[in-house]
Amino acid sequence: MIIKVEIDITPQQYFMHLCEGVIRDIKNNTGRQVTLKDIIDGYYYDRTIKNKKTSVVIHMKVGRLIQDKYFELSYDTSHTKDDGAGPYLGRIRKRLREKALQQKIIRNIELTTTYIKNQASI
Repeated sequence: MIIKVEIDITPQQYFMHLCEGVIRDIKNNTGRQVTLKDIIDGYYYDRTIKNKKTSVVIHMKVGRLIQDKYFELSYDTSHTKDDGAGPYLGRIRKRLREKALQQKIIRNIELTTTYIKNQASI
């Protein structure tokens, strides 16, 4: 899926914001402190999503990154067993369908751009 959105911040600012978010997610899910240098050539980790009744582990892949130009993040749920997590995982997969995901990504880009601009002005 390719999404194009014009933003009014620099590619460097946006790229670093994305990387900082992934680095924070890796630390929160694995306890490992990684740097941009650690993830730039690709990185795999497991992300756990929990609700009140169950939890689901999703395999995350940070693709090869090209600084300020290309950012790839993918996920795999095919390994997940139906151990009571089936309906929960189904809702997660539904939220990640292409059309809904496109809308969420565009909205997220807009909000992130505003956030980065506000942080720069502080």
